[in-house]
Amino acid sequence: MGVYCIRLNILLIISFVFISCESNEENNNDNIDNDFYSNNVAAFYSHYSGTDNILSVYLEFLDVLDINSITGVIIHDEQILHEFTLVALDVNANVFIYEEILAGDILSDNIYLYNMDINISFTDESNYSFSSELTTPIDPEIIDYNIPAVFQLDSTNWKVLSINLEAKDLNGFSNIESARYQIKSTLLNGCDTDCIINDNCNEDIIGEEYVSDETWIFDYIESTTDSTYFYSEEILIRPLDGSALYDNEGNIIFNAADCGRTGIVEFKLIVVDKDGLIDEIDSILMEITQ
Repeated sequence: MGVYCIRLNILLIISFVFISCESNEENNNDNIDNDFYSNNVAAFYSHYSGTDNILSVYLEFLDVLDINSITGVIIHDEQILHEFTLVALDVNANVFIYEEILAGDILSDNIYLYNMDINISFTDESNYSFSSELTTPIDPEIIDYNIPAVFQLDSTNWKVLSINLEAKDLNGFSNIESARYQIKSTLLNGCDTDCIINDNCNEDIIGEEYVSDETWIFDYIESTTDSTYFYSEEILIRPLDGSALYDNEGNIIFNAADCGRTGIVEFKLIVVDKDGLIDEIDSILMEITQ
């Protein structure tokens, strides 16, 4: 693939996020000259991937300007950590980009917020500068959860098990990819009844691995702070008599079983962000009783 095609691909990928990036940039930078910025800048975007240490910076103008150079610096605690130069795209003279792999020790894993200063030097020797915030990927964190230690089955009716999770992500709610759960059947007791549906219903079920399903996803409820988020999920639990579950129109949702099993299950809670970072808590025991 030629340089032209590579740059065109970069342009198309980054332009996909113009709308969100542009509004955030203008709202978050009080020191930007609003007249120049709003009259000349179409979009500004910066991103650092902690997975491969790639820094990407994108700046697009509304029209062609007489620009000599565009440089940038990343600063923390008044110390310059990295300097770079944006280059104009051949396919669009309004667009300037920078994308490079940084050495692993330039940006710290323990710092998620840096200042980025952009300086535009014009051919008439005048200059214009603005500042932006650069956030680096921070691991999401499960800070609280609520799963009952004991859950009692109803004799004939399905019940709802409610579980909750609170997660923290300093990169913002939009950076969370999913909050989900898995379940291990540590020991589910065999049915104390004649086996009609499953010939092996009297045997205990002992699971060695966690299992999951694509539908086992927590629902987002609310933001408890600007970086912590509350999730909840409702799980339908079969009654002791093993009854089927029907919807309001009489259609079967879950078929009948020989019984609703008692025993011990384990939950694993998993939060994944869009940078591929994960936090999880496992071995959360819950006893199912009759």
